[in-house]
Amino acid sequence: MNVHRPTTESLALEPLVVSSATDVTWDDETDVLVVGFGGAGAAAAIEARENGADVLAIDRFGGGGATHYSGGVFYAGGGTKHQRASGIEDTPEEMRKYLEAERVPFLPETLKRFCDGSSGDLDWVERHGVPFGGNPYLKKTAFPPDPHWLFFSGNENIPAFKKVAKPAPRGHRPVTPAFGGHLHYAKLRDSALGMGVRLMPHAPAKRLILDRGNRVIGVEINAIPKELWAKHEELYAIVSPWKPLNAAKAQQAIDDCRAFEAQVNAPKRIRARSGVILSTGGFINNLDMLGRHRDFLAKSYLGIQRLGSMGCDGSGIALGQSVGGDTGYMDKMFLGRSITPPDAFVYGVIVNASGKRFVNEDAYNAFVGNAISDQPNGKAYLILDRDHFWRGINQSLFPGKGMFLMWGAPALINVTLGGTRRAKTLQALAKKCGIDPAGLEATIRNFNETIVPAKEDPLGRSPDKLVPVSGSSYFAVNVSLANPFSPTWAFTLGGLAVDEQTGNVKTKSGERIEGLYAAGRTAIGLCSNGYNQSGSSIADTVFSGRRAGRDAAQRINQKSA
Repeated sequence: MNVHRPTTESLALEPLVVSSATDVTWDDETDVLVVGFGGAGAAAAIEARENGADVLAIDRFGGGGATHYSGGVFYAGGGTKHQRASGIEDTPEEMRKYLEAERVPFLPETLKRFCDGSSGDLDWVERHGVPFGGNPYLKKTAFPPDPHWLFFSGNENIPAFKKVAKPAPRGHRPVTPAFGGHLHYAKLRDSALGMGVRLMPHAPAKRLILDRGNRVIGVEINAIPKELWAKHEELYAIVSPWKPLNAAKAQQAIDDCRAFEAQVNAPKRIRARSGVILSTGGFINNLDMLGRHRDFLAKSYLGIQRLGSMGCDGSGIALGQSVGGDTGYMDKMFLGRSITPPDAFVYGVIVNASGKRFVNEDAYNAFVGNAISDQPNGKAYLILDRDHFWRGINQSLFPGKGMFLMWGAPALINVTLGGTRRAKTLQALAKKCGIDPAGLEATIRNFNETIVPAKEDPLGRSPDKLVPVSGSSYFAVNVSLANPFSPTWAFTLGGLAVDEQTGNVKTKSGERIEGLYAAGRTAIGLCSNGYNQSGSSIADTVFSGRRAGRDAAQRINQKSA
C-alpha cells in the first residue's frame, strides 16, 4: 500500500468578513451552532438547549468523535453518590489538592469550580442516560474488570501524591461490558436530539464568518451530498483506533478522505445568532500538524496507536487560529504505555539503552509513556525475573471476565511477537537487547541491594511493589515507543486558549473573540499539561462543553444585527 504523509493544506479558509449578518444569504440559521458532535459537542448542545437556545450541530462525519472510541471513564470526585454508596470518603478539597499537584493548567478559581462541581457534572450525565456504579476495584490497573465500575484511575495511590492529598478512587466506568465511550456518546446524542437539537452530518466546516465588529456570526461548510455519505462513512470507519496493526491502512484512508472531500464543492452558510462552539477534537490524525509539534511521533506513526477518530485532524483549532485565536500546550501528548495488566509486570524494572532505570513502573500509563519518549530513540525494556514473567503470562491468559481481548491478548501478543528476550544472566540478556551490560547489572544490583531493603524508591514506586528482581533466568519485554506489537496509545492535549469563565476563544493579547467558543480537546483544558488520570478527558468534555453551551445561550439577546 502506498502510504505517504499528506501534503500541507489549510484546514481552514480565510474568514469571510461582512458588514453585518444581513449582507449574507444564509442557508440555515440557529442561536447556537456546535461544530463537531462528539462528547464535548453533545454536552454543549444539551446545555445550550437547556438554557433555551435553538441549537444546530454539524459534524464532518456522523458524530461521535474520539469519545465514541474511548473507555468512557469519567473522572469525578468530591463525594459522588457512587463513592458514598461504596464507603469511599472524598471531598472537593482533597480532589483539588491532588489535581493541583498534577499541575492542572487551570487558574486556581477554575480548578476549585471544577472540583466543587464534579459530582454534579456526573449526576448531570446520569440524568441524560449514562449509567454508573460502584463496587470499587482497588488494585493497580489501567481499566478494571467487570463488574467493577469505580477505580483508582490516576496516580492518587503513589506515595508522592498520598503525601499531598488523601487518595480516593475517582474513575467512574459506565455500567456496560468493556469500554463504555460508545454508550456515553450514544446516550448524550439521543438526549440532545430528543430535546430538539438538530444534527447536520457530513458537513465539514471550512471557514468562519465575521461581522464588522470582528464577532463570529456564522460558519461556511462544504455539504457532502447525501448520495455520497456512504462512501464518506466507509472511509471514516477504516480509522478505528482499536483495529490492530492498522496504522498504514488508516493513514491511506485519511489521505483518501481529504482528496474525496476536495472533489465536493457544495458551500453552505449557517448563521449563528449567539455563538459558534468549536468541539472537533484534537489533531492526532493530522501528521503534518503533529510533525510541527512532536516530529518524533509523526515519523513513528506506524508504531503508534492514535486514539481518536478521523475527525481529530486539528480543523477546529485551525478555524480558531484563522480569526486570531491563540493556542497552548500543542507539544503536550498523551503517550500511554501500559505495563499492567498483567499485575505481575509492575514488579519488574524499566530500563533504557544504557541500562538505567528512569521511571516509576507503578505510575499512570501516560506518565510511563512520556518518560519513555524522553529516552534516546524512545527505546526501553521491562526487565523481569522468571517468577514474575510467568506469573504475568498466567494473568494474561486469565485476566478476568470480559478482559481477555482488551488486556490479556495484547499483552500476550507483545510478549510473543514484540521482541521479548530471555537469558540466564543479566549480562547475556543485555547483549541480546542492545542494552549496556554493565549499566543493567549495576541498576538491578542497586535496586535489589539498596531500594528493596529500604522500601523507599527515589522514583516513587509504592513500598509494597518493591521486591527483588532475581532468579535463575531473566526476561526483557520490549516497551519501546516504536514497537508495533505493543503500540503506544497517543492523542494530543493542546488546543485553543479560552476564557476559563465563559469558554470564549482568546487572542494572543488575551482578548475574547466574541461569538466563538471552544470545548473538549479543541481547547486548552483539564489535562492539557499532562494526562495523568483516566477519565479526565471525558470529564473535561462535560465541564468545558456545558460552560460554552451555557454562555452562548445566555448571549442570545446580545446577538449581532
